[in-house]
Amino acid sequence: MPNPEGKPVLEGLRSCFVYSSAPEQSSFWCDNTLFAATHNLIVKAERSNMQGVLTDCPHREKLGWLEQDHLCGPSLFFNYDMTTYFPKVLRDISDTQKENGFVPTTAPQYVSFGNLFDDSPEWGSTLIIVPMMYYERYGDMALVSRNYGAMRRYLGYLTSRSENGILDFGLGDWYDFGPWRAGFSRNTSVACVATAHYIFDIKEMVRAAEVLGKEADAEEYRSLLEGAVRSFNERFYHADSCYYDTGSQAANSLALFLDLAGENKGRVVESLVSDIERHGNRLTTGDVGNRYLFQTLARNGLDSLLYTMLNHYEVPGYGFQIRQGATTLTEQWDPRQGASKNHFMMGQIDEWLFESVAGIRQQAGSVGMRRLHISPHLFEGLGHVRASVWTLYGKVEVDADRDVITVRLPVGCSAVVTSASGAKTSVGSGVWSISQH
Repeated sequence: MPNPEGKPVLEGLRSCFVYSSAPEQSSFWCDNTLFAATHNLIVKAERSNMQGVLTDCPHREKLGWLEQDHLCGPSLFFNYDMTTYFPKVLRDISDTQKENGFVPTTAPQYVSFGNLFDDSPEWGSTLIIVPMMYYERYGDMALVSRNYGAMRRYLGYLTSRSENGILDFGLGDWYDFGPWRAGFSRNTSVACVATAHYIFDIKEMVRAAEVLGKEADAEEYRSLLEGAVRSFNERFYHADSCYYDTGSQAANSLALFLDLAGENKGRVVESLVSDIERHGNRLTTGDVGNRYLFQTLARNGLDSLLYTMLNHYEVPGYGFQIRQGATTLTEQWDPRQGASKNHFMMGQIDEWLFESVAGIRQQAGSVGMRRLHISPHLFEGLGHVRASVWTLYGKVEVDADRDVITVRLPVGCSAVVTSASGAKTSVGSGVWSISQH
């Protein structure tokens, strides 16, 4: 264009992707383009929010909101080497913890938003849940032993705020979905979500005490757990309707994920499925409830329902974000409603993509990703999946189509491979091709 004054002309513009160091250590691809693209959204959102702390968005608040660290923790462990990043995150949390055990929702706590946004069990529970996730992933007790005192103090703080085993404060299932602009939880009571996380914390403290050989502590927490579970069921379970709290997907999923329903489990699963179907096979969960919904369906043999629930380009779902041109995860299920377009808090589905679709997960009771169970799920419209994950022993690779599962295991790892026919094959290090028929 004309430039008679000879002013400088911009000939090119390039932006740089800036993030803290944490080596990427996974890959995921499948021939369902929506799910492959969803994984890419999650990876970019996580990576761009690695800014010294795990920020909720790198451009606006730039704060280390803590709930996403454990709710998306499995995805972070699959995608990145977190052996130095998570110890730093836990150090920030323990440094931020107050004398009475209270853990703010952000760490470091650069700013206080007041009690409403400062104190929420689903956020503070990262201090207890992530060290146990770290132990499961790496077989390393260091974060548990190093933070055990802080973990005890936080659970003590929650207990001091409970009334007959019930907590009734916090943000609940933040940003849950409905015919409104997302924000405060509307589908599920705050008390149900807060108390469920209190129970989750107690369960993890039982495990932490057992791992560290602190039997007296473990017995103390078993007793506390028994009372909290009893109070939860008395307060929230509706025997006439066979559901928890309001009957929402988040409420029922939390109860099922934490194994609180006892002999009522089957009926609660039916209530959960009925609610999903009543919403047109769509979710109603938010930031907190997503992981528990996804994992509850997967752990109860309902992967096909979850696949249907997300295999579309409508709201709510990852496909709609992609259709709207998103390149990172958006804060709202409906990005047209505004707010951030780079949050990783909705990335909980990545755990399912690796563990259920690619089928890479640990055997029950094992730690360190050394003893695996590999069982890919190829749904209608999905006929091929490839994934790889680095472990402390080397790379684990899975390549599965409808005819063959090919598995590569490093020295030191073993796996039980389950084919589509149900046949189980035990394998060690090396490359193995196993028939699906």
